[in-house]
Amino acid sequence: MRIKCLVMILSVTGMASLPALEELGELVVDAEVLNQIDQVDRSEADAFFRTDLAESLSILPGVSLQRVGARSETMVTVRGFDLRQVPVLIDGIPVYVPYDGYADLGRFLVPNGAEMEVAKGISPVLAGPNALGGLINVHTRRPEERLEDEIRAGAFTGDGWKSGLAAGGREERWYWQFDLSWIEQDAFRLSDDFQPVPTEDGGRRENSWRQDFRASGRIAWTPAGDDEYALGFWIQRGEKGNPPYTGSDPTIRARFWQWPQWDKTTVYFLSRTEIGNDTVLETTAHYDRFENLLQSYDDATYSTQTRPYTFNSYYDDWIAGASAKIENRSWQDLRLAAAVHYERDHHEEWEPATPTYTFEDETLSIGFEAERTLLWDASLTAGISHDWRNIREAVDTNTGAPLGGSKTSSWNPQVIYRQSFGDAIEGHLGYAGKSRFPTIKDRYSYRLGQAISNPDLQPESADHFDIGIRGSHCDGDFNWQLGLFYSRITDAIQRVDNVAFDPSGAGLFQLRNVGKVEHHGLELAINRRWSERIESGIRYAWTEAENRTDSSIFVTGVPEHEVLLYSTISPVEGLRLIPSYTWADSRVVTTTGKRVGHYARLDFRAEIQPSDAWTLGLGVTNLLDRNQQLDEGFPEPGRSYYLDLKYEF
Repeated sequence: MRIKCLVMILSVTGMASLPALEELGELVVDAEVLNQIDQVDRSEADAFFRTDLAESLSILPGVSLQRVGARSETMVTVRGFDLRQVPVLIDGIPVYVPYDGYADLGRFLVPNGAEMEVAKGISPVLAGPNALGGLINVHTRRPEERLEDEIRAGAFTGDGWKSGLAAGGREERWYWQFDLSWIEQDAFRLSDDFQPVPTEDGGRRENSWRQDFRASGRIAWTPAGDDEYALGFWIQRGEKGNPPYTGSDPTIRARFWQWPQWDKTTVYFLSRTEIGNDTVLETTAHYDRFENLLQSYDDATYSTQTRPYTFNSYYDDWIAGASAKIENRSWQDLRLAAAVHYERDHHEEWEPATPTYTFEDETLSIGFEAERTLLWDASLTAGISHDWRNIREAVDTNTGAPLGGSKTSSWNPQVIYRQSFGDAIEGHLGYAGKSRFPTIKDRYSYRLGQAISNPDLQPESADHFDIGIRGSHCDGDFNWQLGLFYSRITDAIQRVDNVAFDPSGAGLFQLRNVGKVEHHGLELAINRRWSERIESGIRYAWTEAENRTDSSIFVTGVPEHEVLLYSTISPVEGLRLIPSYTWADSRVVTTTGKRVGHYARLDFRAEIQPSDAWTLGLGVTNLLDRNQQLDEGFPEPGRSYYLDLKYEF
């Protein structure tokens, strides 16, 4: 598919102008005011062969791909903030794991036609709680024609296969949409430069198999005007191996883990109702179920469980919630809006022949926002939200005794000034105060006997300052954006060592609100269309994350410099060549300061389109076959080839 102008899809500071709200599940009401939403869609992800949600999001500047090798999880950081601090939503519905606040985005396949939105730092004030560092939302498309269909199939290195089917249709007063995706791989291939170690002999990566299935759908009634009432669902079914550690640290023991179950099921209701000519009411209700099994084995045969460190660990979690948002434009040049969100997080864990431990939290958030259009193409937006967290149930997993914890709350103020300078240049200046409540794991986990719990952990808070400017020239053929940001986190949850000692005399740590952390950086994007057949672009991000409280404790997973270079070349009609180069600086991967080297990947894709309906894509990733890591001891795939076919009708 044709890559759109970089200013629209790879916006540096999220300044892309968006239309008024058109689709349920989008963040556009707030984005129209804040101009703070970056977007990337399925076609751009396909162009760079990004098969899951994490890899697709990392196309955007300031969004860094992250691997958690010990758990075989794929995540992202947003300007240095991790996924506990940046909630993930699908059609506006949260999909995190209640226990630790994370979501393994490597399990999430991107739906056909989906758009992925990232709000960095200054996220929509009415979007709900816990958006300390931003917000990620994936929204599925609405069909516009009476019948829209698409079939996909592909193969890639490592006995990998993928397929997909999408269908939808629109009638006068209703529409429907359904999407299926499936991907599996026996094992990815390591670089030829990888040096064998006892747990890995090279070639096909040990225990790196995976299989993921996703189904989603929506049916909606559109009785009149922009009114809409939709029922939808998401189903994720995942299985994966956990490749063993291959590094040189003698203190790390190789894990022989597999995850035969990583399942999420989400059902939801969305509505939008016009009340008169100037007021719109939106509501949501949702239920998300997460079921998980982690199996630990004796050795690389993955057949026996006799040693002390082996186990079968089960999770059974759910999230239930609802929200309502109302917006009014009765007064000239003034928009008023308010929102309320309620969520209940439930976590259960157990192992065979052990008790079941149950934890449950409830969270309430209320927000208000006002936008005033000013003279000389300017506007001012101000908002505030207040969040509450109540602990309904908790237990000490060492003793089985019930635990309490104080009720907590936090304020989130926000103000943004936006100014246009003619038709070609636009800028903004903004401030936001954001917060995040600690997760169940933050408060109650003993970390396999290495820590003591802290039920009274308080919220983290952050102050964000953001300034950006963009321009479009030469009839839209030359586009640029530049942005600066600074974030100061107080009451950051950090590890404090030797707060107690176990019977053997070993020191135990505890998580406490003692940290002060600063994130600052610059993001730049330039796109140039040279002719109808050639377009090129650059995307660059500089991010520094520093612990001001204790310089010996490092912020992890944040490369200081990242760059993406790409071009699209169409030498003849029906043929498109897409070379791209990704480079990321070395990064710290543990709080003690352990680093991995820089990451560099040269990719190439060719697309052949013999007709409007058919598209054949073939390409190679990591063309130079670099041996590299995003997490120490867990090497990335080497050179890999792929082929995919798409038919639209």
